[in-house]
Parts: sequence; structure tokens; C-alpha cells
Amino acid sequence: MSVQDREKEQSFYAHGKLLISGEYMVLNGAMALAVPLSKGQLMKVSPNSSPVFSWTAFSPAGEWFSVNFKNDLSVIDTNDPQKAKTLKNILTRAAAIKNVTPDFFAGKSVTTELEFDPNWGWGSSSTLISNLSNWMEIDPYQLLSRTFGGSGYDLACSNASGPVFYVLSGSTPLHEPTQFNPPFEDQLWVVYLNKKQSSSKAIKEHLKKTQKKSLLIKEISHISRQMSIEKSFENFSKLMIEHESVISGLIGWAPLKEKHFNDFPGAVKSLGAWGGDFFMALSPLSDDETKKYFQTKGLNVLFKIKDIKLDSIK
Repeated sequence: MSVQDREKEQSFYAHGKLLISGEYMVLNGAMALAVPLSKGQLMKVSPNSSPVFSWTAFSPAGEWFSVNFKNDLSVIDTNDPQKAKTLKNILTRAAAIKNVTPDFFAGKSVTTELEFDPNWGWGSSSTLISNLSNWMEIDPYQLLSRTFGGSGYDLACSNASGPVFYVLSGSTPLHEPTQFNPPFEDQLWVVYLNKKQSSSKAIKEHLKKTQKKSLLIKEISHISRQMSIEKSFENFSKLMIEHESVISGLIGWAPLKEKHFNDFPGAVKSLGAWGGDFFMALSPLSDDETKKYFQTKGLNVLFKIKDIKLDSIK
């Protein structure tokens, strides 16, 4: 890259996320508590000397995806046709929102650097949507709704400087900064379950049948507010258990602790969609005992929340 091209290079950054409370119900208008992570995704855009639009994606393990597009976004070559198809769809929708033709992308090179494992569910998609929208100067929530869908709490986290309350008012996303610095956060862990299950269809069917959603919305919103400010280990444990119980009844699944961690002396709560990715554990055990407990169950990827969340409002 020439010095002139380097001067024209643009950089964008978005934070990853964890949904502490409000899974499923945030789509119905409940208030969710979410935290941005210190790790995220960097995107660099620079001119190249050809009409080709090139895209190269890196993860901590190295290059994990690359594609070259013609100026009409047809694929020239790629190492992952499915990812290339998904990216083409996102770019096409983004161009439509900006009201430009696909040759907007011609003669440019994009490099993305994801700072966490793309399998972890920390926001590889939302950070992409956020960075792409910032580059193209379009509404990220509009792009999300036309591509991956979802509540959009992850987009709120992508540019946040600390924890947020997030709520959908109709279809309008509203978010405000809040706090999440419990005095026991040294005992609050996130653990990678690594049991990805395709369960969305069954859960959607169950959600349709659920009555009294307005009461559940109020209950989950109350839990979110309390989790943000709770100072008591015991009371926070109760909030985790209460939240699990509400969502269990809502989607027809047994709580995570009941299924996998019945003998764990602390509290366990799913984070985000149930059935995979990470869960939260509030542990009365020492660090070594906590790690040993989960490692004996084959769960070797675990972090303290305080070590991965973005510095928040004190």
C-alpha cells in the first residue's frame, strides 16, 4: 500500500456484547441489561488499484475468510462460499439503504480483525453490521432488520462505553447507560457451554402460545433494573434463579442448572438464547474450585465478567 493510500485508509471499531438479562422478552418490549466487552472487531477500508472489491477476515486463529467480488458483487473467488453469500447479501442490502449501486464497493479492500473466537456468540455479526454501517453512514438498526434480524441490543453495545439498559418501544430501539459493578463481581463468571443447538423453531412455537406476556415483561424489566444495582450476593443469586424460572416457563425448557449443574453450590443463568454459547455463574467457591468444577464437566473456557467487560460507569 502506498503512503497516499495509507492516508486514505479508514478504520472503524465495534465492541462485542453479553446480554445479562432479558433474553427472548426483549423482543416483546422488556427492558434488557447488556454489557459491551473490551474485545470487539476492527474494520479497515482502503483503496486498491483494481476494480475488484476484496474482503479478508481475521480471527485470533488467523485468516478465517476471504473473498474477491466483481463490481456487481458477483464472486470471483472465495475460501468459503456460504460466508461469501451471506456477506454479498449484507452488502447488497447496505447499498440499497444508502441508495447506491453495488459498484460503490469497487476498487476497495476491507480487512476485519475479530478479537474473539467467532463461535463464542460475542457479536461477530453485530460488530460487522455496526462497522459497515459506520463506514457507509447508514442506520445500523435498519441494516440489521434487513439481514440478521434480532432486537438490536448488540448494536447498542457495539458503540457503548459501558453497560446499557435496552428496550424496544414498538420497533424503536431505546438505550441508556447504566451501571453493572456488583461488589461480588470477582465471583461472577461466564462459562462457554459449547452445546450449540438449533432450537429456534420450537422456542418460537412455544412463545406464540404463552399468555400473560405483559406481566412477564414487567417482571423481567424489574429483574434487569435490580441486577444493575444489586449489592448482595444472595439477592443477586435469587434474581438469577427467578429470571431462569420465568424464561423456562416461557420457552418450555428446563433451567440450565437443573439440566447440567444440579450439584453446583452457586447460581447459574443462561446468557442470550438458551442452548449454547455462554452462561453466567455466581460462585461461592474459590477461583481454583470454580475452575475445577466446570473443567471436570469438560468446560474449559471461562472468564470472570470483570475481566472481559468494558470499563463501566462506577
